[in-house]
Amino acid sequence: MDFDKIDNVLFGENYQKVVKSDYAIVCGTAPEYSWIRAKIAASFYNKGGAKQIIVSGAAVSDKSVTECSVLQSELRKLGVPADAIVEEPRAYDTIQNMTCSLTEICKRTDIMEVKSITVITEPFHMKRAVLLAKLLLPKFIKVYGYTEGVLTQREEWKTDERLKACVENEVEILTQIKEKGFIEVAL
Repeated sequence: MDFDKIDNVLFGENYQKVVKSDYAIVCGTAPEYSWIRAKIAASFYNKGGAKQIIVSGAAVSDKSVTECSVLQSELRKLGVPADAIVEEPRAYDTIQNMTCSLTEICKRTDIMEVKSITVITEPFHMKRAVLLAKLLLPKFIKVYGYTEGVLTQREEWKTDERLKACVENEVEILTQIKEKGFIEVAL
């Protein structure tokens, strides 16, 4: 495994700048790690990033609870008002995070009026999440990404078992997407 190449691909772009967007989409994750993504999303919200945050995720790893409900609860604990949070409970993966969140946006507004969306997730997952958002969301919507803790995850993934497994999964999925001709990223 080429650590430098992986570091550059997964952690090389700067997604730590808040760009004000019409909506934010928070990608779901296992409930025990939701607090990480909720903390990033709350920070984005508190910095004026978006007035509406869509928390996306079905009952994937824990069949007793949806990822979006756990994210919503964590965001509420961090002071994000309930009326700023939209739960999207159908997505089982990152592709569905984008497509199902788009459906939620369409329920709330004229999609032709939406100018921008920010994808929020952990640093290791940002590259794929933004690439998929750009592939799947309407081309007239500008897609941004926002995350925090890039330097920490860039260092810790080599020794932390959870992060290492996540990074290996990202490399595998990005490689599959590249082989299908959707992206040019070399890993």
